[in-house]
Amino acid sequence: MLEINSLTLEVEGEQLLHVDQARVASPTIIGLIGDNGSGKTTLFRHIVEMHDNVTYVPQIKETEDTKSGGETTKQYLLDGLKQYSQVLLLDEPTTHLDENNIKWLTGKLKRYDGIVVVISHDRHFLDQVAREIWSIEQKELFKYPGNYTKFKQIQDEKLRRQQEEYRRYMNEKKAIEDKIRRKNDQAARSNVAEGVDHGDSGSSPYFNRLQKKLHSTSKAMASRLDHLDEKEKPVEDKEIFFHSATENKYGNKMIIRFDSSVGVGDRTLIKDPGLYIRNGEKVAISGPNGSGKTTLINQIVSKYNEQLNIGYFHQNLEGLDEERTILENVMDTAIYDETTVRIILGRLNIRRDDVYKPVRLISGGERIKVQLVKILVMDADILILDEPTNYLDVSSVEALESMIANYPNAVITISHDRRFKENVTDKEYVIKDKTLKENVTVRPRDDTDEALMVVENKISQVIGDMADGSTEALDREFKELLAEKKRLVSERK
Repeated sequence: MLEINSLTLEVEGEQLLHVDQARVASPTIIGLIGDNGSGKTTLFRHIVEMHDNVTYVPQIKETEDTKSGGETTKQYLLDGLKQYSQVLLLDEPTTHLDENNIKWLTGKLKRYDGIVVVISHDRHFLDQVAREIWSIEQKELFKYPGNYTKFKQIQDEKLRRQQEEYRRYMNEKKAIEDKIRRKNDQAARSNVAEGVDHGDSGSSPYFNRLQKKLHSTSKAMASRLDHLDEKEKPVEDKEIFFHSATENKYGNKMIIRFDSSVGVGDRTLIKDPGLYIRNGEKVAISGPNGSGKTTLINQIVSKYNEQLNIGYFHQNLEGLDEERTILENVMDTAIYDETTVRIILGRLNIRRDDVYKPVRLISGGERIKVQLVKILVMDADILILDEPTNYLDVSSVEALESMIANYPNAVITISHDRRFKENVTDKEYVIKDKTLKENVTVRPRDDTDEALMVVENKISQVIGDMADGSTEALDREFKELLAEKKRLVSERK
């Protein structure tokens, strides 16, 4: 059993998180979500201290030089699962895992005979495993039945209801204020009616009574206004407008054409990849850990670094000035004004005076957000993002999705976050058996007609490229697109 009652967690005397009551009696899987710094990991540490039969797998793990991040994470998970504890706490367990290992972990957790609480930003993973969501909001823990998608539906409905209540409140408030204004105007005019002899006093008993009645009505309405149940305006994200000179510079041209085999030393990782990216396209590169994704990206950067302005994000990225503030670091290379930069930082939960913090005082997760924003607002022809969602909270991942979707230039992303890829990319290249193949339909929401239109457009583009000089990779892509078109046409019949 896992039970928490009237718990208040504090940091330096200030409330971090309050839990009124949380009780779990039988085996289940709970997804714990909340902004970075909201107290998720602190809550885990408290559970470890207060309960005996608990295993905790942390997010930050001690790594061996001979092991990759994915291998280290899997070893920690294997060790944790072998404990068979009554309560298993997992802090971002999918970080560094490829899709096959995420599937492996999903199966293990579904069969686990105990209580599992998992902190994760991976929404697809949470949809697969979670039966309940614990969400930290305004320093309080709230519980929701179902998986992450169910939680989002509840939150969206809650926001819609708040917006409707606020709209009704504002309409009623305005209507009362308009009535008060009209009654006051009528009262002011009632004692100076045209053509009426008011005598020496300048008024008449009739108009005095009328004026008093109007003032009385106005006061009653003012009282009604004072007692109106005030509704706060729901917080809405400000829209971000990116601008670009690259669109005019490159139009619909191919800006990346990479045909060279990829390898390390004498070892070949990808044979004749045939990677083609047009200006403005959003592309995902997928494959198992060790298949050559990052090596491919590094070789692309090396080839095009002189020709293109490349904004390259990766987990080992350095370059922030420790002594300067977050805002100063971002503005150094920004092509946007400070207001826009602060809006973008705010979307990743770096708000108000936090932008003036020196970088040396911020957490690792916040540093990643600053690096992402710095790249988003620089003068880049193409962005390359290697695992950008690692160490982000769920709301920041969703904000990043929105910004990438609205970003006008090309984007290449490497990510094992399935939902993230579905939401931001137009196409996906998959590394399998040392080959790179295009997965034509990335987004499951596309119906057959839309997918067919996409394929036909790609066929036209490839034909245009072949006119400039055919290559083996272009011929292969052309044949694959024709086969995909044939399949989609047969589906539509």
